[in-house]
Formats: sequence, C-alpha cells, structure tokens
Amino acid sequence: MRKWMFGLVCGFILTLLTAAVPSSTIQGTLFPSMVTIHNGKDVEAIDVSGDNGVINYKNKAYIPLRLFSEKMGASVGYEPGSEATNWAHKIDIYQGKPVIEWRLKRVGELVANCAPGVPFFISPGGAYENDQAFYAQIHNNMKEDISVSPIELTFQVRVKDGHEVVYSHKLPPFSGVIPSSFAYIASFTWDHTGMDGKEVPPGDYFIELVRPSTVNYQVLDNNEQKTVKIEREGGCNLGYYGVTFK
Repeated sequence: MRKWMFGLVCGFILTLLTAAVPSSTIQGTLFPSMVTIHNGKDVEAIDVSGDNGVINYKNKAYIPLRLFSEKMGASVGYEPGSEATNWAHKIDIYQGKPVIEWRLKRVGELVANCAPGVPFFISPGGAYENDQAFYAQIHNNMKEDISVSPIELTFQVRVKDGHEVVYSHKLPPFSGVIPSSFAYIASFTWDHTGMDGKEVPPGDYFIELVRPSTVNYQVLDNNEQKTVKIEREGGCNLGYYGVTFK
C-alpha cells in the first residue's frame, strides 16, 4: 500500500513539474507550396523544396528568411546571441544593400606605431574565426593634413591555399581631407555567403582589401600634387590576413 501511494505521489509531482516548465521547441508540419514573386513585370518562382521548405505552425506559414529576402532584393545580416543582446540572436534585414559610410577616427599610438615610418597605409581588419564584422581603414601617418584623390577599394575573400575568390564587394570610393594621425574607417558585414549564393564551407581563407599601389594627394594649403606608395611594410599595412571559418 505504501509503495503504491509513494508511486502515485511521485507521478503527481512529475506531472506538475512537467506542466510548469515551458518547452523551447515547437512542432510544425511541412507545407508543400508553389511560391512566385511578382515584381512589376518580373515574375520569379522560388524553389521551396528540400532544406528550403515552408513550415505550417498554428495555421501560419513560416518561410526561409534569407532565401525570400534576397529574392526580393534585400539582404540579411545575422549575429549570434551575446551578452550585449541578452543572448537574443540579432537579425538585420536591409532593403537593398546596406549603406557603408566612411567615418573619421583618431588612431591611437598602438596602431600608429605598428607601421613605423610608413606615411600612409590602407588595410583591412575585423573577423576572426566565425565573426561577421569587417572594416577597412585609410590612415594618414604623416605630420601634415592632406587631401587625397579618389581611392577605389574592393573587399575580397579568397581560399587561403589558392587564388579562388569566393566573395567580392566594391566599397564606396573615398576622397577628401584626412588630418594627421587620423583615419577614415568603413565598417560592414559579410554573412559568409559566397558569390554562388551558398554559405562558404568551413576552412582557411584570406580576407583581402584590393587596393591601389599609389595614392595621389596634396598637403593642405599647398597645390603641389604628390604621390605616396602603399607599401607592404609594417604590421598595420598588410593588404590581407588569414582567418578560419568553422
């Protein structure tokens, strides 16, 4: 009798605990669909088979966000949850291409000293391992304030053990005044999607900033045209760096 009562009480407690703890999973069903995007005169069908299937949950259709966004001319940025976001995943949807702006920033001694004797340098930065944040910097290490002619730059990702380019994006050209010991920095993201529309496989890659070999400039209050070479000297002045995506 006592064993029977003990089992009944344990079962009752287990039922209460199960009911009190909400589940973090949902159950949905595949929703076979034919999806077509109508954009003016343009009509495009979307393949929602296989991994891109549509799911029905409580009579609502849930779609692959990136697939649909890109087909409608938008792009999607994703960052995993962190302490800054209370561990919520961060999803940004950009209608069209995200705006990339050059911002002026005073550069500290640590950055200036890693390229001693280099008067002017252009280099990439950011992304280590699976990070998605990148930047390009144009740094005036001269004693004079200068005005530079338009500088064309391209952010590029290529396979580390070869020359295959898996992603390429042209940055907005930069021109204008750069004060002494200041840099202009452009920040942007890349979601690891290659030019074929698929996520690049895990492995070793080079993050590269394709840059000119020389830059034309003028010292302020002086009309003389000058040219500075973009050398590969100094730790800050390399045009690329290696990264591993897992």
